[in-house]
Amino acid sequence: MAAIAGCAGSPARNAASAKSSASGSPSSVTVGIDIPFHPIWDYVKANSATYFANSGYSVNFRVLDATTQVPAFGANELDVVTTVPSFMPIIRQQYKISTTYIFPLARWTIGPQILVPKSSPYRTLESLKGKTVAIPPLKERFGAEQAAIYAATGQTIQEYFKLQQTDAAPQQLSLGRVDAAFLEAPTTYPLLSSGKFVAIYSVHDAFLKAFGDPAVLNGGYIGRTSFVQQNPGFIKSLVKATQDAWDLYNTNTTQVTTVASKVSGVPVAELKLVGQVLDLSMSTDLRQVLPRDVATWEKLFPVLQKAGFIKQAPTDVASMFVVTSNIK
Repeated sequence: MAAIAGCAGSPARNAASAKSSASGSPSSVTVGIDIPFHPIWDYVKANSATYFANSGYSVNFRVLDATTQVPAFGANELDVVTTVPSFMPIIRQQYKISTTYIFPLARWTIGPQILVPKSSPYRTLESLKGKTVAIPPLKERFGAEQAAIYAATGQTIQEYFKLQQTDAAPQQLSLGRVDAAFLEAPTTYPLLSSGKFVAIYSVHDAFLKAFGDPAVLNGGYIGRTSFVQQNPGFIKSLVKATQDAWDLYNTNTTQVTTVASKVSGVPVAELKLVGQVLDLSMSTDLRQVLPRDVATWEKLFPVLQKAGFIKQAPTDVASMFVVTSNIK
């Protein structure tokens, strides 16, 4: 995957991660993210001194982008990254690192959507076969669109559509240069709110039909398997802090987004929109890793391989996730 094929710009940290110094100072842990506007993550970052005060760990938070986060993880600059399970086999293949998914920050309750003009004659996925569809470059995506189309049609996304990969996918649709665009919120928001475009299909539609899962586990905390095993105290603290921030978000969204706005620089109103896009008001039972999630990804990884997103589907999927109820 080109998005993670490059080398990280800075060298790995000199000190081994998550180990105390000779002076007995707290262990240092670095958590990275490529979505700096996630309200829950921002709130945990803002209150990290309080959340991790008695954990024995000094926790640092770094904001990267989709092209640098995983290389930084591979270079041992990060102990935990927030990304999608679809990257876990790529990390193993490219960096020889086994990883464990710890806790969710998002689910595909809608996911990327296919938008067409309101006047379009194309109203089904089937009617768009062979038509021109704009999409952000697949090398910058997480495999959801590729897996969805393969799960629904048995063909790769490149085979099924006349695919136009471009950073200007929304503009191509707005200008009438393509028949449809495959986009993810918040990019979809201005198009749909204009009243000129409609969503006719989504990743959620495909995954629900293929896997029977109404809320497929998406982005979340992922760490080296060895780190997760050797630092159960930190994992427990991170999960507890995130659960607390998420609970507060659902009782006082303004409080959380106001703090998050100071961290990210994103206006409160936009962060509230992000919360709607990510469905952060989801029920408590979905704010954890469930056995159902493991079962879904056991089915989804082979689809990602057939779709061309990963080279080899893992066979040890159950060992790649920590069911939240098992964190003690």
